[in-house]
Amino acid sequence: DSLDAFARFTPRARNVVIASQNEAQAAGNDRIGTGHLILGLLSEPDGIGARAIAAQGVTAEAVREAVVATLPEPAEAVPDLVPYDPAAKKALELTFREALRFGHNYIGTEHLLLALLEQEQGDGVLTGLGISKEAAEATMAAALHQAVAKMAGG
Repeated sequence: DSLDAFARFTPRARNVVIASQNEAQAAGNDRIGTGHLILGLLSEPDGIGARAIAAQGVTAEAVREAVVATLPEPAEAVPDLVPYDPAAKKALELTFREALRFGHNYIGTEHLLLALLEQEQGDGVLTGLGISKEAAEATMAAALHQAVAKMAGG
């Protein structure tokens, strides 16, 4: 069931998925690709994923411009519920691996970003903009450390 697949996603990560669907429809695309997922990340500027991009000195506008340039031409017909292409499916599957790697029982926007970077394997839009997985992980670790300290009253 597709809803079960997103049960471990945080509200922000779910919003990213919904935004990717909206981005595909707005572009007239009949498949959701990794580019649409990246655009979805931009819809949650306070999420760790978008903050990790910004921390590497890349603006949301630069990401949007680079991604939009890679989107396919509009399709003749776009279904109400746009399906994922194989690359986007793989990226969503990789979010679980990224979460497990950090011992997290949830999927956040940071795991989506890390999965997208893993999917690119050094050759994609994000990498081309100078965004690295290592730097994203460092931003993620700092943000999570800060959140834990805040919860502990420190």
